[in-house]
Amino acid sequence: MLNKQGPGKIDWTDYTWNPISGCHHDCSYCYMKRMEKRFPGIMEPKFKPESIKKFQKNRKLKPGDKIFVGSSGDMWGNWMTENQISAVLIETLNHPENIFQFLTKNPKRYNDFHLESVDNCWYGTTVDGTAFTRNNMDDLIRATAGAWTRFVSFEPLIQPVSQHDLSNICLLDWIIIGADSTRGAARPPKQWADCLINEARKSNVPVFVKDNYGYPEKIKEFPGSIEIRGKE
Repeated sequence: MLNKQGPGKIDWTDYTWNPISGCHHDCSYCYMKRMEKRFPGIMEPKFKPESIKKFQKNRKLKPGDKIFVGSSGDMWGNWMTENQISAVLIETLNHPENIFQFLTKNPKRYNDFHLESVDNCWYGTTVDGTAFTRNNMDDLIRATAGAWTRFVSFEPLIQPVSQHDLSNICLLDWIIIGADSTRGAARPPKQWADCLINEARKSNVPVFVKDNYGYPEKIKEFPGSIEIRGKE
């Protein structure tokens, strides 16, 4: 099932698709974890082959549409099998006219697959400023040497990222910056985003700042082009 995205949702993609859902990372800020009280078991990892079959029949997509795969879990977690992940990757090969965006807190898992054979996929990882994700950027770069497009999502940015930890940002194709969407969560300081933006600018890496950060300048860039730029 495809879910349309846009302003007020995940606005760096056009649709979300969840052929694999659920997660065992147990992040305190996870929006899916907050939903578990209403939907017990929602965090239990699941492979949904019926979702792939429905995707094969969809008529919503236009050439160039971006699909974020796995918005309700981490399909690259070690709890998923290679066959399950491969089934999703094979489907992306059938849609070369679209872009598939992946995001994981376990970027080392990318190394188990031949990513260079799929040039319409973007591979990303999360860096939130905590020790848990500190090495994710370097792990992503090592595990995706053959990938066409790779990115880091600094969302939710709950602690500042040091310049030292950003030394390899020049090897990325895109960064996203966002805040913790948990109700009542403190908004991160402008200076944290400034540091990321300045380091990205030095290497001409496109930057996409989500509205939830409250950054005073609207910056919504994508790999290969600048989509929106201006003042809020």
